[in-house]
Amino acid sequence: MDPRLIQLSYSPFEKIAVPRPVHRLAYVGANSLGRRVLDLGAYDETEISKYHHPSWRWLHAEIAAKASAILGVDSSDVVRTKGSVQTAIGTRISYGDVHDLSAIVQDFKPDLVVAGELIEHTENALGWLRDLGNLLPSTELILTTPNSTSIINLFLALLNRENCHQDHLNIYSFKTLTTLARRLHLETLQIIPYYYDSHILKGRFTETVAPLIDLTNFCCLRPMQYLFPMTAFGWILHGRFSKARPK
Repeated sequence: MDPRLIQLSYSPFEKIAVPRPVHRLAYVGANSLGRRVLDLGAYDETEISKYHHPSWRWLHAEIAAKASAILGVDSSDVVRTKGSVQTAIGTRISYGDVHDLSAIVQDFKPDLVVAGELIEHTENALGWLRDLGNLLPSTELILTTPNSTSIINLFLALLNRENCHQDHLNIYSFKTLTTLARRLHLETLQIIPYYYDSHILKGRFTETVAPLIDLTNFCCLRPMQYLFPMTAFGWILHGRFSKARPK
């Protein structure tokens, strides 16, 4: 879909056509099949230094299982100190800053760029994404990011609480992502909600609590997100950089 075809008046009462939520890891994995994938923010997303429930899944590994080639890039201190790290699944995560990806892009030449749960951590997402589009015209892009109107935070707000990582600088809604896509001049665009996945939460409790978390997710959170997609946990922006970059 052309981003210009998403008709928005930005009125608070306008109806927004939002599709049903999907499963984030499955969606990104399926769209990585047979592709050369540049995975931005690959190391931080894993939280690999923490304990996880056996059901925990890693986006980088999901991509690696489907892609023809994958290169992870991250600016975390661990990767910066070593220059790059080899993962247990046989992939490499190199040190890199999203504001200066020219050398990495020229060497790896991806046909798909994935930035999973990354843009909310960066000071100038529009700026570095514009630069990336100039480096990679016609290249496909998938961004995932938490949703400002998620059901988790709607519930927590009633208790004067908020679910937010300490490094988050932004939080996106359907409309702000549409604005971002328009200013990037993407040739195609889908904005799709994704379901909350309790696999990370289960690692914070004993395994005896995990069935209760799954039951709550299945009986309460999942139906609410299906019926009211604007309350889904996050968004997937899937588009393609323009061939002819605007001046």
